Amino acid sequence: MHKTKQLFILVILLISLTACIKTKIIDDIELIMMLGYDWNASEEKYIGTAVSPRYGSSEETDMRENSEYTAQAKTIQNINSYIQTKAPNPVEIGKILGVLFGEDLVKHGIEDLLLSINEDPNIGRGIHLAIARNSAESLLKNKMITERTLPRFIENLLLNNSKTNVPEMNLHDFNYRYLGQGMDPFLPIIESTATGIELTALGFFKEDKIIHEIGYDQFFVFKVMYEDCKDHTYEFDWQEQDKSIAITSIYSKTKKKWDGRDKVEIDVEITGTLTESKQLGIRSFKEKDKIEKAISDKLKEEGKDLINQFQELEIDPLMIGASAKGEFRDWNSSDWEKRYPEIEIIPDIEFNLEQSNIIQQ
Repeated sequence: MHKTKQLFILVILLISLTACIKTKIIDDIELIMMLGYDWNASEEKYIGTAVSPRYGSSEETDMRENSEYTAQAKTIQNINSYIQTKAPNPVEIGKILGVLFGEDLVKHGIEDLLLSINEDPNIGRGIHLAIARNSAESLLKNKMITERTLPRFIENLLLNNSKTNVPEMNLHDFNYRYLGQGMDPFLPIIESTATGIELTALGFFKEDKIIHEIGYDQFFVFKVMYEDCKDHTYEFDWQEQDKSIAITSIYSKTKKKWDGRDKVEIDVEITGTLTESKQLGIRSFKEKDKIEKAISDKLKEEGKDLINQFQELEIDPLMIGASAKGEFRDWNSSDWEKRYPEIEIIPDIEFNLEQSNIIQQ
């Protein structure tokens, strides 16, 4: 009887607590799903843009529309307050899908902004980060027609490209590479085009400022040197045969091999499928070997050019320093920073074609 009474009291308490939960109707609030920040150099203020989807009765139309609110202030906290004065309904931070940084801001530096973002309990560490070509405000006010809301479209754009073209770089990853020793962060660059919004470049940071970027033609070689890849595609311009070759179903493994303190190989093994070998006249394993060597040599050349750029700029997005730190017990950051531009970094990239579509004569 005593246990039954205790159980009854517990149920009543749970019901009471549930009844006390503050509920909010989604139509009565501005649910922010994406944030963008720019820098006003003349006034030394941040420009913040918040995007909220407009929910309504017709998912076919209303769910594509967004409300955008922009404000300027010296601090992120004041931006949030100013945005509230412009919204017809209470502003609530929903599940933030991403944060965009404008070009002027990443050139100015994002240290203070990054600190504010990390202190915000409403922003998860898994959110996507990206640089907006020109300004984040103009990109987030893009009126392109999509099947999804703009925040969801940008989230999917960044997510899909992290699987195929560029390494993923969410807030947690960026923090780790920004604060860690022997490494530097990078972010994808997206921009408005005539057809919509596209990911067009990767921007590389030295401390909290962008100092370099690469285009689409260098994405593949950077990604295979940076991490293992699965189910990728690569287009090889075979100048000797005046042909472009599409390689699909690419799988790669990468690891770093040290030969003393001042020499390291980035060992990359790549396997892929040539889908149109008949048109290219690949009728023997001798021809297969020739193509493999041509692709391997090209990737080694591209990889070395990219590494040289990084060393000249004294940035380490390939995390060579972190690898050295794990290899040598007496590694220290100040000594490494002096030596990094001069160490020998060799991209040993080997490409192999699957044999299933090679016709032996």
